[in-house]
Amino acid sequence: MGSDDKWYSIKVEAEVSLLPTTESGLRKGITSGYRPNHNFGSADNTEMRIGQVTVANDEWIEPGQSKATTIHFLMPEGYVVDLFPGLTWRIQEGGRLVGNGKIIRVVSSDVPSG
Repeated sequence: MGSDDKWYSIKVEAEVSLLPTTESGLRKGITSGYRPNHNFGSADNTEMRIGQVTVANDEWIEPGQSKATTIHFLMPEGYVVDLFPGLTWRIQEGGRLVGNGKIIRVVSSDVPSG
C-alpha cells in the first residue's frame, strides 16, 4: 500500500465477548482505547483489520464477560470488509483468540456504496 491509498472509516455498535482467562490467556479486562486485531476470516487467516474499541463510561470488560461497545474501524481501499448487523468476527492479540464481536448496528461509514 502506498501513501496515496484511500483509508475508510467505519463505526459500529457491537457486542464484544471476551473468552475466559483459561481459554484466552487474558489476565485482565479491556476498556476504551483497546486496539486488538480484528479477524473477519477463519482461525488461519492472517489478514487483520484495525479497529479501536470504546466502552461506555470507560467501563471494563473482564475475561468471560460481554458488553456493548462502539468500534471505529479504519480499512484501506481494497481491504474493506462489508460490515452489517449480525456479522461476527474473531478478536485476537497476535494469533491468539481472546474474544468475539457481533455487529449490532453500523453507525457511520464513508465507504462508497455500490
